[in-house]
Amino acid sequence: MTDSPASIDSEARTSGTRGDLIAAGRKLFGQRGFDGASIRAITREAGANLGAVTYHFGSKLELYAAVLEQGLRPMAGRVRAAAAAEGTALERILRIVEAYWEHLGKNPDLPHLMLQEVAAGKQPPPVVIDIVKGIRDTIAGLQAQGEQDGSVRPGNPALTAVSVVSQPIFLTLVAPLLRTVGPVELMQPEARARALEHILAFVRAGLEPREES
Repeated sequence: MTDSPASIDSEARTSGTRGDLIAAGRKLFGQRGFDGASIRAITREAGANLGAVTYHFGSKLELYAAVLEQGLRPMAGRVRAAAAAEGTALERILRIVEAYWEHLGKNPDLPHLMLQEVAAGKQPPPVVIDIVKGIRDTIAGLQAQGEQDGSVRPGNPALTAVSVVSQPIFLTLVAPLLRTVGPVELMQPEARARALEHILAFVRAGLEPREES
């Protein structure tokens, strides 16, 4: 049995409304924070009726989770691909840094979206915690492999994971400040390329084995 044109049009409208709500939520959560972005403002921005958030997501918190998942899930895929490539563990960790930098260049609002709630002492939604744990486990696995192949010095795997990703995340987060006090414009291709070289050198220096004096 084939779907009628009416049902197909209904599904298309539903899919479109859900996407519009995520786009509106991403914009307003970024501007106002979770508490400051009301359902009324989000639905108005999305051009949807007031009950659309409850219908499509169940709650504002689940919409927030969907917004973050949309931005973070592709990053997790990039991390897994970089970790599965050829090369030493250190080389693959540096590819993860490059993947982060490239993804955040296209999604510069992500660090603020995720960390604003963390800075307020709140826990991210469970789906976000699962994604972050997956990335942590991938980098921690490379830490162990690097100790075996000699490309990474011994260290705490969890802290290594946080330290590696904190470089691209923090620079993206403070990009507006750097524009003023740097002055460094991290949205310009040449400046981003130089910043990436700096980040990679910083991470490499922090992970490479040190010669015994």
